[in-house]
Amino acid sequence: MIKRVITFSAVMALVACNNSTPSTDASADTKKDTAKKEAPSQPTNDLADFKFHTLVVNIPSPFEIITLLPKSNTPFNKALINVTENESKYTTSTKKGLNYGSYIVDLVYLSSNEQFSQVKPYFKTTHNLAQSLGCAESFDKIGGNRLEKNIDKKDTINKVIDEIYTEMDSYLRSNDRLLSATQILVGSWIESQFITVSLVKDQAKTKDNEILFQKISEQGNTIDKLVELLKEFEKEKDFLPCINDLKDLSKLYKDVKPGAEIDKSVLSKIYDKLNSTRTKVIS
Repeated sequence: MIKRVITFSAVMALVACNNSTPSTDASADTKKDTAKKEAPSQPTNDLADFKFHTLVVNIPSPFEIITLLPKSNTPFNKALINVTENESKYTTSTKKGLNYGSYIVDLVYLSSNEQFSQVKPYFKTTHNLAQSLGCAESFDKIGGNRLEKNIDKKDTINKVIDEIYTEMDSYLRSNDRLLSATQILVGSWIESQFITVSLVKDQAKTKDNEILFQKISEQGNTIDKLVELLKEFEKEKDFLPCINDLKDLSKLYKDVKPGAEIDKSVLSKIYDKLNSTRTKVIS
């Protein structure tokens, strides 16, 4: 799914470039200058860029497992999502990036479970964070008023969210902001795994939910790739605690073999570490 969305975003970007004309309007130039000030570039790291591209192409979208939850008859639990009131706490770029990733996964979780009354406030919160990250234009380019028109259509909402996520990623990488793009990816992965593991850790494996256990067992490969990517950002002091937590978490996933039955004690340890890591992210 993420490959299709990436292709879609690339085509849209080419169309936008081909249809654009140079502007001589002073106000337009001022707007561009302001946007640049709001979104400063970050040091270029070619190895990190290569690792990021390889990772994104070869892992599932963080939304995939979330959309499977209601299909597996797993009850919705609102207590598992990050409350919108926490948004005001996020004053650093690291916190904004991580929690943008967190909130956008929560949006998919709400939509997939048809909690439409909660979609708008969470959409607003993600928009606010996108704006503070200097990416509101990318967010609005895809979102616009499509959400408003399709507020009770979960498939359309999820598609819009997926496209926004990919467009933001593309914008950040094309503006030398790989650190922010990585933090969003990490935040979304942590949130998607926290929600999923929280819901299944005490469940018996059944025909309905076996796909969730399978997806959890496949995450060892994903987190290994994440940790490899994060080696390029260990000098980022604000980000380092989260990086170290993911390193510890990756060790726990070594005991989960793809396709094999997950030991409940191992799953419990993974949940405990996910919970503590995620608590630090959203605090």
